[in-house]
Amino acid sequence: MIGREKELNFLKDGFSRFGSLRSAIALGPEGMGKTLFLNQADASFLELETKSISISPLSINFSDLTSFASSMARNITAGTDINSGELGKFARSFGAQLVKIESTFRTEQNVDGSGERIAGAFVSGLEDAIIHCGHKLDEVTPLLLIDDLDNLDKATLDWLSGSFNEKIRNSKLFKRCRFLFSGEEITASLEQFFMKFGFDKLFQINLPPLNTEQCGMFAKTEGYNISDLQEYRTKSQGNPSKLLNILKKPTTIDNIENNAMSTTDKKNASVFSDFSEKELNYLLFASYPKRINRYNLEFFCSARDAAFSFNWLKRQKNLVQLQSDGDLILNEDFRIQMQEFHKQEEPAEAEKFATAATIIDAFTTIFPNPNQHWIPVNLQLFDSFTKSLCKSLFIEAEYNEIDSFLEERDDVLNISNKQFSLTNDVKLVAQRFIEIGGGQPKENISELAKAEWIKYQENSSEKRSRLEQEKINLEEEAFDTEKQIISLDDLKNDLLNNFKNPPKQKSKREYSFSTSILLLVLGLGTVGASLFIDSLGAYHAACGILLTIFGFFWPNVETKKPATQTTSNSPRLAIETQQRSLTHRMTGLASRVASIRGTLEELNSDLENLDQGINAPYITE
Repeated sequence: MIGREKELNFLKDGFSRFGSLRSAIALGPEGMGKTLFLNQADASFLELETKSISISPLSINFSDLTSFASSMARNITAGTDINSGELGKFARSFGAQLVKIESTFRTEQNVDGSGERIAGAFVSGLEDAIIHCGHKLDEVTPLLLIDDLDNLDKATLDWLSGSFNEKIRNSKLFKRCRFLFSGEEITASLEQFFMKFGFDKLFQINLPPLNTEQCGMFAKTEGYNISDLQEYRTKSQGNPSKLLNILKKPTTIDNIENNAMSTTDKKNASVFSDFSEKELNYLLFASYPKRINRYNLEFFCSARDAAFSFNWLKRQKNLVQLQSDGDLILNEDFRIQMQEFHKQEEPAEAEKFATAATIIDAFTTIFPNPNQHWIPVNLQLFDSFTKSLCKSLFIEAEYNEIDSFLEERDDVLNISNKQFSLTNDVKLVAQRFIEIGGGQPKENISELAKAEWIKYQENSSEKRSRLEQEKINLEEEAFDTEKQIISLDDLKNDLLNNFKNPPKQKSKREYSFSTSILLLVLGLGTVGASLFIDSLGAYHAACGILLTIFGFFWPNVETKKPATQTTSNSPRLAIETQQRSLTHRMTGLASRVASIRGTLEELNSDLENLDQGINAPYITE
């Protein structure tokens, strides 16, 4: 870096593990190269300290604490020994936590209380990321680098010196932390900030203007040869930014007084002449998007210029209208004039800007929340997807955001049972948004989705077999249960019919045996007579024996008529009790059949969903 070698070497040695420098601030007027100086110091630090991380938020882009903290998480770089993938996961997780914290405290109407929660979530989340990288916290050296510290709002400065300062003082990770800031000058508010933060020795590095020789070297690095170095040194006052503008010979947009527009359109020239070169650039950037915010402006210029442009426009009440969500809308007549002039002077660039603006306007109209833009950028890859797929491809915090998105934005989704997909129009807009630099899908997400599709097909085949077998078993059980209900219903009807129409009862004959004295005497007498009387033979003896047997076992037949039953409540009560028992049993069986039928409907639905899912792959080859 030309003209700053001494200062860079000082920081490099001071911030090393053997150095004693803890904090420093680079000072100089606008355009003196403070941002470039900090970037060079950052790169040197990470190259020297392989186990290090650099936290360098784009502070000028933000005027609220949530955006600043989000920028801190997104702009973390690491030395070669630190896994940057874990830092990326932390940034996404912390972004989701910020949304929840902000929503919670807004609901409780206690926005001021969110600062401590944000600081705690940042420090603890970053510590977890370092641990997941496989390093001990006290082995890593952080560098907190904040450019244009004097442009930060008071609320953010108070948070840094208050809640954030308290958290890092109690963290093992930040025990060896280095601090590097930049600003135009030390103001009273900055002195109070440093005092509150606890910087006993804050080293001030005043960036001097370039000398004549350094101006020549700087011009050569930009591809220019200067014949009169002293003249350029005098015109630029040694300010690298001013010198670069002079070398580039500002275009008609940057130097309205000498452009063709001043001769062709007097009316526009009189309007444009009210603004400086830098302000005209701001207006040019802002003339393309319909709704102006820092995020949209970054598509047309650097993040730094976008922030400056937005902050300047907010103060131009006669040019813009402030919307309820914080966006700005440029005066339509002025917007058209700027675009027309740009089209005349730089037609290729104007066409590029107009195309980008059309895509940005379409995308941001559909998705106005910048914090959710990463969701359609990733989901546009899929021909179809499920919540289970999202849960397997994204970390928990990301999945929770996607889940909320799916619940809230059914207007941009095709939904068929449990399958989702972005509508064709929305998918096309998201793809064009990616083409102009609106973000990139998660790394390797297509390959991971294809692998999940193969697993889904295998699991679906197994699940289908299981569901079909369960369906057969339930159908058989329902058939048997219905047969039992019919049988019990017949029995119930028979009980009632038999009670109302009892069968006729016939007389009964009872048989018994008794002894007949007469037959015994007659039989025994005949047997005896046959023994003593010659005229009586064996025949008479046999008859006597038969009569004797009959005498011992003489049969008696008695006919009995059934007793007449008297009317009583006992039989009716018994019948009613049995009927209630049967009814209860039948009701239970009917409930079981209804339950089986409901289960069968669910099984049929699940089988149908399986068929639909198999026919809708996540990503079509």
